[in-house]
Parts: sequence; structure tokens; C-alpha cells
Amino acid sequence: MPFDTLGQSQKRIRSIEEEEEEEDESLFINHDTYKKDWLFNCWDTSKPSLDIEEELTMASSPASDVLDPTGQFQSSVYSLSLPSPKSTSAFWNQTPSIPSSSELDIWSKFNLSYTDVGINMEANVTSASDLHLLIDAFSKLCNTSLPVVAHDSSPSPVSGDDDINKSGIKMCRNKSHKLKPINYFASVGRLGQLPRPHSKHGQISLKQVADACVDTYFTCWIRNTPILRRDEFMTWYNAQPDPTNTLIVNAICVSTFRHMVLHHSRSGLEHFVGDQDKIQDQEEYFFDQARECLSQSFDRPDRFTVIALHLIVFRAEPSRRHHYAGMAVSALHELEIYPRTVDEADDESYEKEMDTRLWWSIWAMDFYLYSAGGTLKNTPQPRIPGIQIDLPRVMEQDIDEDEISVIAFIHCLRLWKIQAHFLSVVYEQESDMTLEQLQEYDRQLLDFYAALPDYLKFDSGFVYGHEDLFLACIRVNIEYNATRVILHKLFVPDANDPRPSRSSLESLNICLKMSLKQLPALNSGAFLPNGRCAFDRDELWRASEVISMAMDVYRSCASIQDRALILKDIRANEFENGLIKALDILKSTMEFEAQSRNWIQVSDWLEVEIRRHQLYSNPRHKTEPPTQTPKLDYFLANLKSDAEKKRQAGMADTDKIKHDLHRRMSVSSTSSNYSTSPTLNYNFSKSSWNDNESSFIKKPNTNMQFVSSHFSPTSTTTTTNNTTSFVQYNPKSFHTHHQQNNKNQPKFRYFSPKKMNKYMFIDDNPML
Repeated sequence: MPFDTLGQSQKRIRSIEEEEEEEDESLFINHDTYKKDWLFNCWDTSKPSLDIEEELTMASSPASDVLDPTGQFQSSVYSLSLPSPKSTSAFWNQTPSIPSSSELDIWSKFNLSYTDVGINMEANVTSASDLHLLIDAFSKLCNTSLPVVAHDSSPSPVSGDDDINKSGIKMCRNKSHKLKPINYFASVGRLGQLPRPHSKHGQISLKQVADACVDTYFTCWIRNTPILRRDEFMTWYNAQPDPTNTLIVNAICVSTFRHMVLHHSRSGLEHFVGDQDKIQDQEEYFFDQARECLSQSFDRPDRFTVIALHLIVFRAEPSRRHHYAGMAVSALHELEIYPRTVDEADDESYEKEMDTRLWWSIWAMDFYLYSAGGTLKNTPQPRIPGIQIDLPRVMEQDIDEDEISVIAFIHCLRLWKIQAHFLSVVYEQESDMTLEQLQEYDRQLLDFYAALPDYLKFDSGFVYGHEDLFLACIRVNIEYNATRVILHKLFVPDANDPRPSRSSLESLNICLKMSLKQLPALNSGAFLPNGRCAFDRDELWRASEVISMAMDVYRSCASIQDRALILKDIRANEFENGLIKALDILKSTMEFEAQSRNWIQVSDWLEVEIRRHQLYSNPRHKTEPPTQTPKLDYFLANLKSDAEKKRQAGMADTDKIKHDLHRRMSVSSTSSNYSTSPTLNYNFSKSSWNDNESSFIKKPNTNMQFVSSHFSPTSTTTTTNNTTSFVQYNPKSFHTHHQQNNKNQPKFRYFSPKKMNKYMFIDDNPML
């Protein structure tokens, strides 16, 4: 997603052409190659079919169902015409089809016998999904092709949907995942809730803060789409008598200030580090200034107005987001900013390219808001309904500046379009979906990844001349893994289903493999100079949710074969420690070290899930077989020698920034301990956390081995008597003293109403 937690953060589809040209492996995208492939560069609004390789489409006319390609009416499927001798003969001479493995699996649960009192039917059905599959298998016993053949003897085109729906088991959707928006993740710190906030810029001027934010916006390319030309903007910026009193500058500050303070900090901003309240107040000030400027110019929009609305919408309070999104789309149309179409592919003007990028950025904004739980759509429309829209492309003006950013944006857009299609066709529609349809969607996703250039694939052997290109590879792979999870997550079994269907377990296996692969992908950025800027909290949370869900399903499965299917091609140790690894990755980020509330929110959830699963697990003393080498928890870039030297030099600077953060957090924690009551609020530093709890995260004493039996107090007493109720965030002295006095007492944690990152421990044992 246009990852919201980084600071920014339907479509129907036509069939792909039969012939595709080989993809160019260079950094530049050959658009002549992709003219016939929507996955690469077009958005079509023609009639939908199964194939996901169609662009965003407008609703087709109902008349298309009864018109053939020549415009003539076809015979209705309810006509009274009789079958022809030819079709009747074909019916009697049909070759019986071989049942699929899924059908054989469901028939094995059904028994038909003859007794003295009549025919006895027994079905070993233990879940609603089994019942649904059995009913569907019964429906296949009746041949339904004869009436369709007999209705009309004239030839008619057969769509991809018809081919797939001829046979196949219907998939059962998981209602709990269907109801949750696919890209919704809880967060705090939304803006627009404080009246008349004041700036907390301190000793440096507000102009210096704005300078740092603007510089971060243009240099941190992984977070910001190149929809502004830097040279033109800086000329305008330097000519302004007071740029901090303009809409676009305040919008840029809203979107980048928090990230700049942590990752691209300047001298004089030290007082913001680790103080989440002060950062929030400064963001509120910029947001309030942006709204004030908007109130003076909203009826006279310009290009900067559209971009400013696009930037502030991700940080706005959820109930007001659609207002800003609607204004952005309205201004876009009023200014007649439309993208390049496929028919205009020969248009090489940079101005048209910038229009195309801005249009797609607004489209991505609208998709994110809607898929994250928004109730309204403000999707921008093309100038001509039904026209095919071209994707952005690398231009000559982008060389040595924005080309890598554009490459990442292009391929992420293609994946977001696929996600949007899944949302509109798979999630929002109630029509039945067969296993073959799901497999076809998944096959097309695999084909999408196979068609990517080598420099956007992990372990492809490509030698990178610059670490930024590998960072683009990380970004695209994160979106690809998430897209495949979104497709299959809707069809995973319920957590308490003891005998789930084979197809649902296969979907769970795919989700689990993608999630376990997502963790090292997210961690790989930590080994690049600018890689920490690309960390996506939401995608770590999505992957962790899948791993936790898989643990629940694994325990519930009564069959050893079912549990083996969940872990197909997955190391048991990797699965059992997936949540611990996710927590370790999260705690290694600078946002967590700076006590970001959104990061602490996820770490709290992970710790609760880890403790919950440990209640159901037995100590695992087995080690990996000697033949298995430890698996790296990150992907390595194959860099050229000079690029590797540059990366190492950049990492030295990154380590220095992180060391400075440790020092500032230690000073902040020490001063806070003197100013607050020790019985109410406790600040903590990363150093104290490492001293006390790192063994739990990085070097666990035992692994979690899951059992299929249900939890009971007697069965878990021995398992849990050496663990506390949850991991405490306390200074060392308090932590040691507290463990000595109340070693195994449950603790009840409450949030302070004023400081969400502070905790109060009260009522050690309220049951006594």
C-alpha cells in the first residue's frame, strides 16, 4: 500500500492477449512491449471477465449479456428450442470426467448402504465448509450441459469464466476476514483534533524546520512519489517571502516532519526526539496551518492544491479524510489533469508524464482510503469513459534523480490495481467462487512475479550497481507478498474448525509462506543506508496476523495430514518462532526505540499473542538437523565492489544516527524519571530493555511446539509456571525489585489517559 504508517499511508479486468513479448531486463521500461498487457501499463474499462489482467473498468451495459460481438441478439438461455440430434448424440457419447482430488476427499466422508429398512446414508461432516462441499459434489452428479447446448445452435464466444465454471468445487469465504477491510490497521496520532495548536520548534526558526522537511521530501524517495519537479519547486520555494505560510509547504511538513526528526534529523531538533507529545503538537500546528491556507484558496485550486490535499489526507482524522480526498479529485478534474492514454503512447512530453503520475497518485490515495475502511469512493475518472490509461514511465529528465523511484511506483501500482480487483470481485461480490477460479487468479499472480525483471526479484543473481535499486526490489516484493496474502486470506479455515477442507488449508499454507517470507523482506532494509525509511509497520502486522492465525488453525486440526499440509515446504522451527522474529524485527526499528505509539501498539499485540500461544505449547528441545543450515532473516544484495563500499560508508552514518538516538533516549528517560512519580508512570530506554528482555526476543530458551488438544488449566500449569503474564517495559531497578517480590503474580496494565506510552501497574491481584 502507499504505506500510511510511513507517513503517507474497482476494477474489473479483461483477458490478457495470447502473445506477450519478452520483458526488457534493463532499468528502462519498454512500453512498446507492454501495450497489450494491462498488468504492465494500461487501464481498460471494457467488459469484465475472470482474468485479472484487465484494467480498472466501468460497469458494462446489461445489454452486453444478450448481444454477440456483431451486435445481434442471441437466443435466451430460457428459450424452448429442442436439442438437435447432433447435441443429443454428443450427450450420450460424453467421456466421464475424472474427479479431482478435492472431490475424492469429500466423497470419502460419505457412505451409502442398503439395510433391511431401506437405504442408509451417512456423512462424516464436522463443519459448515464440509457440508457446503458435499452439497456441491452432489450437484455435479447431474449433467447440466445439455440444456445450455440445446438452447441455441448458433456459435457464441465462450469467456474465461465459462471455461472455469464448467466444473469445480465452490470455495467458502471466511466471514471474519470478509468483514474486515483488507488494508485496515489500527493506528493513533491522527491530526485535526486539537484547536489552535502552537509550534514547538524551539530555538531554531520555523523556516529551518520547513527547510529540513522539504529536503527530506525530495531525498527520501522510497516514501514519496515524484509528483513534484524538484528544480521548479525549489525555485518557487526560494522566491517566497514566507514559504511557511503556504499550503503546499505546510502539507509537506505534515507528511514528513515525524520521519525527518527520526531519520533525517538536523541540529536543533533534539528536543523532539523521544517526545511523542511534542512531535504530535508540532504536526498539529502544521496541519492547522495547512487547513487555514486551504480555506483561503480552495475555490481557486492549482496543481499545488491537489498535491497538498494528497499529502495531508493520510494524516487526517479518519472521519474527515473523505472531505480532503473529494476536494483533491474535484480539483484534479477542474484543472483538467488527465493521464496519458494508450492511444497517446507516443506522447513523450514530460508535462503529460507528470499529469499521469499525479493522476495515478490520487487513484492510489482513493484506493487506500477505501480499502482501509472508508465508506466513500472518490476515484478519479479518465477524460473519456472506457479509455485505456497508460501507466507512468521513466523519462529522460528522471535519469540520475528519480528513475528508481518511478520504477518502484510503476510496479507497486500494478499490484495495487490487482488488489483493487480482488476487493471488488472476490471480497465485495456474493457470487460463488470455485477452486479453479482461485487457482487461476493465483497462477496469474505467479506469472506476474515471473515476468518481473531480475533486479526486482530476490536471489536472482542480478548484480546491483547501487543499493537504491535493491531497495526498490524490497518495496515491490513486500507489495507482492501482501497481494498474494490478500487473495488467499479470504478462503482460509476458521480457527476452531477441526476438519477444514483441503482447499482452505492450501490457501492457509500459501498465506503462511508469504508471511514468513515477508519478515526477512521487511528486515532487509535495515542493512541499507536508507532502508530503514522503507519499513512498513502495517505489512509486518499483516504477516504477524497470518502467522498467529495459522498457529490457531494448526492446534485445532484433528488430522496429522491436515497439519502437515499447513506446514508444506515450511520449516517447523521457522513457523514456531515467526511471531518472536516479527517482534524482534519491530523492536530493532528506530521508531520503536523512539517510543512511537504506533509501533508500541503492534509490539503490545505481538507480546499478547506470543504469551497466548505459549499457553498452548509444549517446550521444544529438538534442534535443527545438522544438514539444515540456519536461514537468514534478511535478503542480501549482490552489489558491485564500489557499490558495496558506498553501502558500508552509508551504514556507518546510519549507525551513528542510531547511536545518537540511544544517547538522546537515555537522557530523556533519565530526566523523565526525576520529574514523574515512580508509582504511576515509568519511562524506559532501549538499553534497559536490551539488558532485561533481549534473551526472550533474540535467544528464546524454548521454542513453541503446538499440540492439537484443547487448553485446560491442569495441562498448562507446568508449562507456564516459569513465565510472567506479559513482558514488562520497566527500568532495570524496578523490574528486578518487582520480580523478587511478586514473581508469578499477574499484572494488569492500564494506559495513562494523558501519556499513551506510559503505563500504570495497579492492583497486582484483584481476585484476592
